[in-house]
Amino acid sequence: MAVLLLARGDQASRTLLRQAIEARYGHSAPMIETLKIDFKGKMRVKVAFTSTWMPIDAAVCIKFPSAIRWDVTMRPAGLPVNTLSEAFDGESRRRSRVLREATVDTGTESLKSSQARLWSVAVMLLTPLSDPTIQVRRVDDETLEVENTESGIHVNLTLNEDKTLNQITTPCYNPDTEREQVYRLRVSGGQCMIDDLMLPRKIEVLWDDELDMEITPLNVEINPTFAEDFFKI
Repeated sequence: MAVLLLARGDQASRTLLRQAIEARYGHSAPMIETLKIDFKGKMRVKVAFTSTWMPIDAAVCIKFPSAIRWDVTMRPAGLPVNTLSEAFDGESRRRSRVLREATVDTGTESLKSSQARLWSVAVMLLTPLSDPTIQVRRVDDETLEVENTESGIHVNLTLNEDKTLNQITTPCYNPDTEREQVYRLRVSGGQCMIDDLMLPRKIEVLWDDELDMEITPLNVEINPTFAEDFFKI
């Protein structure tokens, strides 16, 4: 069965998008409304006046198209475990650490940043791009500009020669540096089936060209049920 593609755009753009979806899923792309992915990897953590790499366990939970939550557990050698959570429920961004009260941010730049990063994850999965609210424009033989017309957020989706995903980029406010940078999801190692979902083997998160996190997916739950207040931590 051919992929049902309702995204808007000219024929060349839609063809390139279809090739990307079929390179990931074949002719039977999954329908995803909610998703949970468990990861293992490392992230850059500021310590005093420098930064260091910390081993992590992480989970991302998504309710398309409006909510995302990251839970990251850092496991430094010989030190107490530290947990960081960040969530966006469509209206506010919340962050919390173990034994600390959550902070709430409703600033315009911060909310747009959360929306852009949520949309980048959605684009990485490819399947949300078949929706009629999506506008695609072919930039070159390997690059599509993808716009969510409801939020107005644009990202560039770059493919490899075989039409598998290479990276996703978008200009985005970085809440940690308090300036606009390029948010980048870069994948490598090919792709593999994890609990009935085909995913990249390794995902790197960068701000501009600086690597911030490197993660490998371990487990997947497709369309889990989340509590009503889950994205409010």
